[in-house]
Amino acid sequence: MDMEQIAVFGIGSTNFRYAVAVPSGDIVTDITVESTRPEELEAQLVEAVGEMQATTADPLSGVAVSCTGLVDKETGRITELDTPAGETVDQIEVGAAIHEAHGLPVVLENDCNAAVLGEWHYGSRDGVDSLVHVTFGTGIGGGVVERGQLVRGESAQAGEFGLLPVAPDSSVESTGVTGAWEAFCSGRGIAHSVSDRIAEDDPETVLDGEVDAQAVFEAAAAGDEFARECLDRVARYNAAGIAAICNAVNPGLVTVGGGVAMNNAEAVLGGIERYLDDYLFVEPPEIRISRLGDDIGLYGALASFVEEQEPASVWNTPAKDAPDADD
Repeated sequence: MDMEQIAVFGIGSTNFRYAVAVPSGDIVTDITVESTRPEELEAQLVEAVGEMQATTADPLSGVAVSCTGLVDKETGRITELDTPAGETVDQIEVGAAIHEAHGLPVVLENDCNAAVLGEWHYGSRDGVDSLVHVTFGTGIGGGVVERGQLVRGESAQAGEFGLLPVAPDSSVESTGVTGAWEAFCSGRGIAHSVSDRIAEDDPETVLDGEVDAQAVFEAAAAGDEFARECLDRVARYNAAGIAAICNAVNPGLVTVGGGVAMNNAEAVLGGIERYLDDYLFVEPPEIRISRLGDDIGLYGALASFVEEQEPASVWNTPAKDAPDADD
């Protein structure tokens, strides 16, 4: 099986990463990073697969895509992809475009589901039976693997951790959920909530006007008391969110990824540790930054491909287009 070569993609709203990997977990080519072109994503994928086919010595066995947004794994379609501007692009035919151009089977998975599968197969599992991964990025998401099985939920929407209502008395919401965790603690949430407080309260701070999350962390590290106060609330909400997951799932390990956490690991993990006991019932699991780093999307895509045990479960051709058995 390790001779198979899989084109793997980790696609976010901003960055589009790809490489060739083998099921053992080795990435056998350089990793290419370019800007995501949401409006042209089908063509961008087709072009990248063609490039990899042309530059690798052995033929590709398939394509695995980990992508942010709402995905329909069965049809190989991204039903809704967020753009950096906060808009969405709908109905992106990933599977059909790649298969029509290159004749390869395609596995498509949501990035958070893929990430926890990547952790289970290639990252930080370390002998635990229950693993949780939480991504702190533009939003907050994650996934659970229990004894090797991804927890998908009835309609495959499990792992929407960012919509846990950590502040139900607040008027702030995300995706229609009042007090949602990601409305305060994601990259977008920190930026919006801190900018709103600056506009409303005019505090003494080096921060000015519209800020981004990284600026808040940097100001706090430099001693800005207002920024520290803002991040202390983020720490409490993060601890409440992580504790809620732990109380419900009882994981042996929680790994953390995403730009907000990886760029500010000490502040994010330290904040969670500071308040976690206030909300936790079960034994505290180890909580650490993912060892897979920025490449977790690639490993997650590869793990999603490896997880497909039956050839028929790998998206290939829609049933209505498949030849009749008698043909």
